[in-house]
Amino acid sequence: MSQGVIKIALAMAFAALLPSCFGAQVNTARPGGSVVLAYNFPRPTPTGTPEPKPSLTVGTVATGQGAVQVRGFHEPGDWAHRNYCGAGATQVLLSAWMSEVPDIETVAKASNLNPNKGEFGADATRAINQYVNPVAVPAFGQPRYKAEHITTLDEVKARIAQDIVDQQAIMTFGHGVPVMVQTMTKTMPGWNHWNATHMITIFAFDFSHNDPALDTVTYAETPSPLAGYRGPDFQTISVAALWVAMQAYIREFPADPMNVIS
Repeated sequence: MSQGVIKIALAMAFAALLPSCFGAQVNTARPGGSVVLAYNFPRPTPTGTPEPKPSLTVGTVATGQGAVQVRGFHEPGDWAHRNYCGAGATQVLLSAWMSEVPDIETVAKASNLNPNKGEFGADATRAINQYVNPVAVPAFGQPRYKAEHITTLDEVKARIAQDIVDQQAIMTFGHGVPVMVQTMTKTMPGWNHWNATHMITIFAFDFSHNDPALDTVTYAETPSPLAGYRGPDFQTISVAALWVAMQAYIREFPADPMNVIS
């Protein structure tokens, strides 16, 4: 057996001990691809450092629909950053609020991220508010984001719709408010059934069908192939599929009950 195969086998065995975004799929180039909102996916720079992805401004496009302008980010594709999905999702969220988003190490430090395990929802919220509060508190009179334990689909949908088309935020800042949620990856596209805790930032929705099987959300994915993700930077899935992944998190990782940051 070659040393390369042995290393991969050891990595897969060790991965079972990790609760966060690490996966066992390695040595696979990360593809780009089209999604419902028609993003473009530029190639990485010649140095191998991915560029932030283009943003999209939609605003409120129709009754039951909405989107916030965000940018895409990539976590470094190495072992040390295998559990940085929380910091990556925070970067996406902050890109709605800031033209210059802090680098992933700075965000991870602010989030008390443990490279071996990831981060908790309450810590991610504190980091988000650290950056958003200077503009949000004068306008809203309080921190804009809070972490909550939400156990019904109707409540999740309400948070997504209220925040993304938040009229006060749009009138004050010119944009709505992205929402971060906690999931398990097993049933999510691009993860090839790998199961790990995961944070994503939702920035667009279409609830116009009033049917979870037809209604959709669009979110950003930041992990590398080494972390287990092998899909495009942005994914659109049904609300029903989102809820399956969120319920799995509530059931399988009760150590962190804060599953919605909005």
